[in-house]
Amino acid sequence: MLVVIVLSSLLVGVHAQTQTITIDNAVQLFQNYLTRLGNPNLALHEVEEYTNNFYASYYEKNTGIFAFQMLIWKPGSIWTGGMMGNGMMSGIVMPEPGPNMIWNTKYGVMGGMMRIYQQAPTSSMTVTPEQAKAIAQQYLASSFNGTSAGDVDTFYGYYNVDVLSNGNTFGMLSVNGYSGQVWYHSWHGAYIQTETISEPVPEFPYALVTLMVGLTLVSILVKVSPRKRKGFSS
Repeated sequence: MLVVIVLSSLLVGVHAQTQTITIDNAVQLFQNYLTRLGNPNLALHEVEEYTNNFYASYYEKNTGIFAFQMLIWKPGSIWTGGMMGNGMMSGIVMPEPGPNMIWNTKYGVMGGMMRIYQQAPTSSMTVTPEQAKAIAQQYLASSFNGTSAGDVDTFYGYYNVDVLSNGNTFGMLSVNGYSGQVWYHSWHGAYIQTETISEPVPEFPYALVTLMVGLTLVSILVKVSPRKRKGFSS
Protein backbone atom coordinates (compact mmCIF):
# COMPACT_ATOMS: atom_id res chain seq x y z
CA MET A 1 0.00 0.00 0.00
CA LEU A 2 1.41 3.37 -1.03
CA VAL A 3 0.66 5.17 2.21
CA VAL A 4 2.76 2.72 4.19
CA ILE A 5 5.72 3.42 1.93
CA VAL A 6 5.21 7.16 2.22
CA LEU A 7 4.97 7.17 5.99
CA SER A 8 7.98 4.92 6.45
CA SER A 9 10.17 7.11 4.28
CA LEU A 10 12.74 7.36 7.08
CA LEU A 11 13.51 3.72 6.37
CA VAL A 12 13.33 3.69 2.59
CA GLY A 13 14.14 7.31 1.85
CA VAL A 14 17.36 8.64 0.44
CA HIS A 15 19.91 10.72 2.35
CA ALA A 16 22.02 13.61 1.17
CA GLN A 17 25.70 12.78 1.35
CA THR A 18 26.91 16.37 1.72
CA GLN A 19 26.43 18.92 4.48
CA THR A 20 25.40 21.61 1.99
CA ILE A 21 22.25 20.77 0.01
CA THR A 22 21.47 22.79 -3.11
CA ILE A 23 18.09 22.89 -4.82
CA ASP A 24 19.53 20.69 -7.58
CA ASN A 25 20.54 18.14 -4.91
CA ALA A 26 17.06 18.34 -3.41
CA VAL A 27 15.32 17.80 -6.77
CA GLN A 28 17.41 14.70 -7.37
CA LEU A 29 16.67 13.35 -3.88
CA PHE A 30 12.94 13.89 -4.34
CA GLN A 31 13.11 12.20 -7.75
CA ASN A 32 15.05 9.28 -6.27
CA TYR A 33 12.39 8.93 -3.60
CA LEU A 34 9.69 8.82 -6.27
CA THR A 35 11.61 6.12 -8.12
CA ARG A 36 11.84 4.03 -4.96
CA LEU A 37 8.09 4.27 -4.44
CA GLY A 38 7.65 2.49 -7.77
CA ASN A 39 4.25 4.01 -8.53
CA PRO A 40 4.11 5.12 -12.21
CA ASN A 41 0.96 7.14 -11.53
CA LEU A 42 2.80 9.62 -9.30
CA ALA A 43 4.88 12.60 -10.47
CA LEU A 44 6.91 15.37 -8.86
CA HIS A 45 5.36 18.81 -9.37
CA GLU A 46 7.79 21.31 -7.88
CA VAL A 47 10.47 21.86 -5.28
CA GLU A 48 10.57 25.01 -3.16
CA GLU A 49 13.57 26.09 -1.13
CA TYR A 50 13.17 27.79 2.24
CA THR A 51 15.70 28.72 4.89
CA ASN A 52 14.82 25.65 6.99
CA ASN A 53 14.06 23.02 4.36
CA PHE A 54 13.19 21.98 0.83
CA TYR A 55 9.52 21.29 0.09
CA ALA A 56 8.15 19.02 -2.65
CA SER A 57 4.62 18.28 -3.85
CA TYR A 58 3.62 15.16 -5.77
CA TYR A 59 0.47 14.56 -7.83
CA GLU A 60 -1.45 11.76 -9.52
CA LYS A 61 -1.01 11.66 -13.28
CA ASN A 62 -4.40 10.14 -14.07
CA THR A 63 -6.46 12.61 -12.01
CA GLY A 64 -4.26 15.69 -11.70
CA ILE A 65 -5.05 15.73 -7.97
CA PHE A 66 -2.17 16.42 -5.61
CA ALA A 67 -1.19 13.36 -3.59
CA PHE A 68 1.20 14.32 -0.78
CA GLN A 69 3.99 16.66 0.35
CA MET A 70 7.54 15.86 1.40
CA LEU A 71 10.43 17.73 3.03
CA ILE A 72 14.20 17.64 3.24
CA TRP A 73 15.44 19.45 6.33
CA LYS A 74 18.60 21.46 5.88
CA PRO A 75 21.60 20.72 8.11
CA GLY A 76 21.66 23.19 10.99
CA SER A 77 17.99 24.10 10.70
CA ILE A 78 16.42 25.06 14.03
CA TRP A 79 13.64 22.56 13.31
CA THR A 80 16.09 19.64 13.04
CA GLY A 81 17.07 19.94 16.68
CA GLY A 82 15.01 18.73 19.62
CA MET A 83 12.26 16.45 18.32
CA MET A 84 14.22 15.99 15.10
CA GLY A 85 17.10 14.45 16.99
CA ASN A 86 19.78 17.16 16.99
CA GLY A 87 20.07 17.27 13.23
CA MET A 88 19.98 13.51 12.63
CA MET A 89 16.95 13.93 10.35
CA SER A 90 18.52 16.56 8.11
CA GLY A 91 19.06 15.58 4.49
CA ILE A 92 16.41 12.84 4.56
CA VAL A 93 13.30 12.80 2.37
CA MET A 94 10.41 12.61 4.83
CA PRO A 95 6.68 13.46 4.98
CA GLU A 96 5.80 17.06 5.69
CA PRO A 97 4.13 17.41 9.11
CA GLY A 98 0.69 18.91 9.63
CA PRO A 99 -2.17 18.60 7.09
CA ASN A 100 -0.17 16.27 4.85
CA MET A 101 -0.19 13.63 7.59
CA ILE A 102 -3.36 14.49 9.54
CA TRP A 103 -5.88 15.75 6.97
CA ASN A 104 -4.87 13.72 3.93
CA THR A 105 -7.72 11.21 3.49
CA LYS A 106 -5.84 9.02 1.02
CA TYR A 107 -2.10 9.21 1.66
CA GLY A 108 -1.91 10.50 5.25
CA VAL A 109 -1.74 8.71 8.60
CA MET A 110 -5.40 9.18 9.54
CA GLY A 111 -6.95 8.64 6.12
CA GLY A 112 -4.52 6.15 4.64
CA MET A 113 -3.11 3.61 7.05
CA MET A 114 -5.35 4.12 10.10
CA ARG A 115 -8.60 4.70 8.16
CA ILE A 116 -9.92 7.24 10.69
CA TYR A 117 -11.95 9.05 8.04
CA GLN A 118 -15.14 7.26 7.08
CA GLN A 119 -15.64 8.90 3.68
CA ALA A 120 -13.85 7.59 0.61
CA PRO A 121 -10.92 9.72 -0.58
CA THR A 122 -12.21 12.36 -2.99
CA SER A 123 -11.31 15.78 -4.31
CA SER A 124 -14.98 16.86 -4.12
CA MET A 125 -15.19 18.33 -0.63
CA THR A 126 -17.65 20.44 1.37
CA VAL A 127 -15.41 23.48 1.03
CA THR A 128 -14.82 24.49 -2.61
CA PRO A 129 -11.47 25.79 -3.91
CA GLU A 130 -12.98 29.28 -4.17
CA GLN A 131 -14.20 29.14 -0.59
CA ALA A 132 -10.82 27.83 0.56
CA LYS A 133 -9.08 30.81 -1.01
CA ALA A 134 -11.55 33.21 0.64
CA ILE A 135 -11.02 31.52 4.02
CA ALA A 136 -7.26 31.77 3.54
CA GLN A 137 -7.51 35.45 2.65
CA GLN A 138 -9.60 36.17 5.74
CA TYR A 139 -7.05 34.37 7.93
CA LEU A 140 -4.11 36.23 6.36
CA ALA A 141 -5.81 39.60 6.78
CA SER A 142 -5.92 39.07 10.53
CA SER A 143 -2.66 37.15 11.05
CA PHE A 144 -0.21 38.22 8.30
CA ASN A 145 -0.97 41.79 7.33
CA GLY A 146 0.18 42.67 3.82
CA THR A 147 -0.02 39.12 2.46
CA SER A 148 -2.62 37.57 0.16
CA ALA A 149 -3.87 34.14 -0.91
CA GLY A 150 -2.48 32.83 -4.20
CA ASP A 151 -2.92 29.59 -6.13
CA VAL A 152 -4.99 26.82 -4.56
CA ASP A 153 -3.89 23.17 -4.96
CA THR A 154 -6.40 20.39 -4.29
CA PHE A 155 -5.28 17.45 -2.14
CA TYR A 156 -7.41 14.63 -0.75
CA GLY A 157 -9.09 16.18 2.29
CA TYR A 158 -7.63 19.68 2.12
CA TYR A 159 -6.32 22.52 -0.02
CA ASN A 160 -2.84 23.97 -0.09
CA VAL A 161 -2.79 27.73 -0.64
CA ASP A 162 0.20 29.82 -1.67
CA VAL A 163 0.77 32.89 0.50
CA LEU A 164 2.00 35.94 -1.41
CA SER A 165 3.61 39.22 -0.41
CA ASN A 166 3.62 41.94 -3.08
CA GLY A 167 2.87 39.23 -5.64
CA ASN A 168 5.85 37.08 -4.63
CA THR A 169 5.87 33.77 -2.74
CA PHE A 170 5.95 34.27 1.01
CA GLY A 171 4.89 30.89 2.37
CA MET A 172 1.92 28.54 2.39
CA LEU A 173 -1.05 27.40 4.42
CA SER A 174 -3.65 24.64 4.23
CA VAL A 175 -7.44 24.77 4.51
CA ASN A 176 -9.38 21.69 5.60
CA GLY A 177 -11.78 20.66 2.84
CA TYR A 178 -14.58 19.82 5.27
CA SER A 179 -14.26 22.10 8.30
CA GLY A 180 -12.51 25.09 6.76
CA GLN A 181 -9.85 25.03 9.49
CA VAL A 182 -6.63 26.86 8.58
CA TRP A 183 -3.17 25.46 9.27
CA TYR A 184 -0.24 27.78 8.49
CA HIS A 185 3.06 26.04 7.58
CA SER A 186 5.30 27.79 10.08
CA TRP A 187 8.16 25.29 9.80
CA HIS A 188 9.51 26.40 6.42
CA GLY A 189 11.18 29.66 7.29
CA ALA A 190 11.78 32.38 4.68
CA TYR A 191 11.14 31.57 1.02
CA ILE A 192 14.14 31.44 -1.34
CA GLN A 193 13.25 29.92 -4.74
CA THR A 194 11.14 27.40 -6.69
CA GLU A 195 11.94 24.86 -9.39
CA THR A 196 8.94 23.45 -11.27
CA ILE A 197 9.40 19.90 -12.57
CA SER A 198 6.05 19.13 -14.21
CA GLU A 199 2.45 20.36 -14.23
CA PRO A 200 -0.50 18.25 -13.03
CA VAL A 201 -2.67 17.80 -16.12
CA PRO A 202 -5.28 15.02 -15.81
CA GLU A 203 -4.85 12.27 -18.37
CA PHE A 204 -7.69 11.79 -20.83
CA PRO A 205 -9.63 8.69 -19.69
CA TYR A 206 -8.60 5.68 -21.77
CA ALA A 207 -12.17 4.36 -21.93
CA LEU A 208 -13.42 7.67 -23.30
CA VAL A 209 -10.63 7.77 -25.88
CA THR A 210 -11.54 4.24 -27.00
CA LEU A 211 -15.21 5.18 -27.29
CA MET A 212 -14.45 8.29 -29.32
CA VAL A 213 -12.17 6.37 -31.67
CA GLY A 214 -14.85 3.73 -32.13
CA LEU A 215 -17.54 6.31 -32.92
CA THR A 216 -15.22 8.02 -35.39
CA LEU A 217 -14.58 4.74 -37.22
CA VAL A 218 -18.30 3.98 -37.40
CA SER A 219 -18.95 7.45 -38.78
CA ILE A 220 -16.29 6.97 -41.48
CA LEU A 221 -17.65 3.54 -42.44
CA VAL A 222 -21.17 4.91 -42.76
CA LYS A 223 -19.97 7.70 -45.03
CA VAL A 224 -17.94 5.48 -47.39
CA SER A 225 -20.28 2.49 -47.57
CA PRO A 226 -22.48 2.32 -50.76
CA ARG A 227 -26.08 3.25 -50.20
CA LYS A 228 -28.77 0.74 -51.09
CA ARG A 229 -30.91 1.69 -54.05
CA LYS A 230 -34.63 1.95 -53.57
CA GLY A 231 -36.82 -0.59 -55.37
CA PHE A 232 -35.78 -3.70 -57.28
CA SER A 233 -33.41 -3.90 -60.18
CA SER A 234 -34.59 -5.68 -63.35
